[in-house]
Amino acid sequence: MLLEKVYGELRDMWMVESQYEFSRFWLGQSRSYMSCAKARKRPPSLLVLMRLSQRLASISAKYAAVATTEVEKANCRKLHELNCMVGEAVGQQAA
Repeated sequence: MLLEKVYGELRDMWMVESQYEFSRFWLGQSRSYMSCAKARKRPPSLLVLMRLSQRLASISAKYAAVATTEVEKANCRKLHELNCMVGEAVGQQAA
């Protein structure tokens, strides 16, 4: 599931601590959204994907402006890659 992959990557980069936080901050949904979507095996809506893409693009741009270490630069690249993955999913749903 795309959301689980994005959540796992963000957690590995220490950009999110919990599914609750991911649901609220990154997806703009209720705090139980992620756990419910996983339990029901429901794919994310187009709106959720678009919000996630916007958030990833915004954070990536801000991060890129201040990234100085190799770890920060790698995280910036990872955010961009995640945004590309989400963007592909948006394109598939919109088609």
